[in-house]
Amino acid sequence: MKRRNFISYICFCLMALPLIFCSCNQKDDIEEIFTGKVWHWSGSYRTNNWQHDNNAALTLSREELGKINDSQDFYNITFKEDGSLEGRGERISFTGKWSADGKDHSLYIKLNHPGDDIGLGRQFIKEIQSAKFYRGDSRFIKLFNQDKNYFIQFYPQGFKKQ
Repeated sequence: MKRRNFISYICFCLMALPLIFCSCNQKDDIEEIFTGKVWHWSGSYRTNNWQHDNNAALTLSREELGKINDSQDFYNITFKEDGSLEGRGERISFTGKWSADGKDHSLYIKLNHPGDDIGLGRQFIKEIQSAKFYRGDSRFIKLFNQDKNYFIQFYPQGFKKQ
C-alpha cells in the first residue's frame, strides 16, 4: 500500500512539473501584449463593466471611425521594450514613457508634452494620457480610464476589421 501511495505521489509530482517550470512570466506577457508592433487606434467606447465589455457603446461617429480606419499612417502608438513610446496623432508626433503591471492590469503612460493636435488627433492623445488600466493580448489592446468605464481600442497597424 505504501509503495502504491509513493508511486501516486511521484506521478503527481511529475504531472505538476510542467506547471511549475512553464508558468507565465508577467513581464513576458506584458512584452508580448504591448511591444513588437505598431498599434493603430480602432475606436473609443463607453462600458459599464470593464471585464465584460462586449456590450460597449461606440463614442465616435461613423464618419470619425471611417477617418481613423482609413488613416493607417496616423493615430498610431508604439510601446518599446525599454519603456519608451512614440506615436502619431493627426498632425503631430509624440514620445513618452510607459509601464504596465500584469497582476492588476494597471498602466502608466507619461507623454512628453505632445503639443496641441486638432480634432481627432487631440482626442487620441487625451485618451492615451488618461489610460490607467489595460486589457488585451497580441491581437488587440484596450486602454481604460481610471474609472474603467471608457476605453480606447487598438489593433496592430494594417489590421482591417471585417
